[in-house]
Amino acid sequence: MHRYLKFIAPVLSLFVLYSFSYKSTKLPEQPTTIAYYQFYHIKDTTQKAKVFSEDFILAFNTEKSLYTSQTRLKQDSTMQAILAAAEAKNSDVVNMGTILPVTEDDIYVDKLKLSVVKNHSQQSYLINESTAKTNWKIEKDTKQLLGYTAQMATATVKGRKYTAWFTTDIAANFGPWKLNGLPGLILEAYDDNYFIKFTCTKVVTTGGFQNITSVNIPTKIISTSLKEYERMRKAEAEGLDTDVFGSGITIDKVTSSGGGNNGTASKKKFTMNYPLELTN
Repeated sequence: MHRYLKFIAPVLSLFVLYSFSYKSTKLPEQPTTIAYYQFYHIKDTTQKAKVFSEDFILAFNTEKSLYTSQTRLKQDSTMQAILAAAEAKNSDVVNMGTILPVTEDDIYVDKLKLSVVKNHSQQSYLINESTAKTNWKIEKDTKQLLGYTAQMATATVKGRKYTAWFTTDIAANFGPWKLNGLPGLILEAYDDNYFIKFTCTKVVTTGGFQNITSVNIPTKIISTSLKEYERMRKAEAEGLDTDVFGSGITIDKVTSSGGGNNGTASKKKFTMNYPLELTN
């Protein structure tokens, strides 16, 4: 009986989510600029040498932006190519190699209205967040970053205090992750403990857009709340076994990387005690 209940719970959650379908009739709006960022995060403060890192892309135009994992885009493309090659050869077993932990969230900003799209199991879920304006305090300090003059600003975002360096040379009020609202592009940001850091590595205004053709929220998406999404994920973990790839191919020899500096597993148990967000 318990087995059936475990199966029914996530299915019901999925029905709840599907009842809030989101459809956009807007034409795709292309980005005019791409900013590349390196993200560093010490998630376990008892193991400061173990730093999670990931590459991100911020694509934007004058009014909208999309922040997405470049690492995930590259990894997904590689995995699809491996699976396609295996299918073409009628292989039953595939060596996927090392799979890195990546961020599943895409963050969209439209006139400072922030929305998060969570990509999970070949489905996307839209979660709209509150549009409270970040109360930035702009300081007089300046420095040079990527050839631009950057000015310092401080604010509390999602429960953590951040220092951001923005440039008015690029007139866009966007930045990495959920940091935005300044009168210029944010090129660098870090929390007060330096356990979280975003560093822009380059800004591109023509070509090299990593196949990002739109900064609009996808049309095929399920609109839900964070509470309902987390309930679905919990129910799924407890009882619903899904075929992630849906290809009928057996995945073998998968190596998972923890994202540390040297890629080796620590003997000490990992504890997530420094999350990116303290408040929703």
